Amino acid sequence: MTTATADTVNRASSARTIRDGRAGLPVRLCAAVAVASVGAHVLMAWVHRAMLWESALMLLMAAVCLPCAVAMWRRGHEQAVQGLFVMSLVMVAVHTGFLLGPGSMAGPHHAGVGSMVTRTAGSHPQPSAMLGIVALELAVAMLAALVMRRSRTCTAQ
Repeated sequence: MTTATADTVNRASSARTIRDGRAGLPVRLCAAVAVASVGAHVLMAWVHRAMLWESALMLLMAAVCLPCAVAMWRRGHEQAVQGLFVMSLVMVAVHTGFLLGPGSMAGPHHAGVGSMVTRTAGSHPQPSAMLGIVALELAVAMLAALVMRRSRTCTAQ
């Protein structure tokens, strides 16, 4: 009977933590890419410090993402993976909205949120910085989805 109880406890703890041989590398890679995304958001907040709401929004995104990335790096908790997955998709939607929405940098009248991209001296706003953040967030979402899938196949076996 003690064996069954210990087995049940082991299954319950493995459902919360997804650190095993198959999911270990994607967990760390996802956490590392998420930390890189946090760094990019902090950099963007610094670049746009003249626009208080933009800077605050970037810092808020970084602050929400960082605890999950750290928890995922340390312990690989399933909740952290799911949180990163959802947050990264929300950030992709927000940044894509900034790029493609009305008043965006896509059209000739980029008065709305045109200051959210990097400007070089004497040139028009370039959405390359925003596209870079979208690519980072898509990478986080893809890696988090991979980790969730692998953790499900490991617990199913």
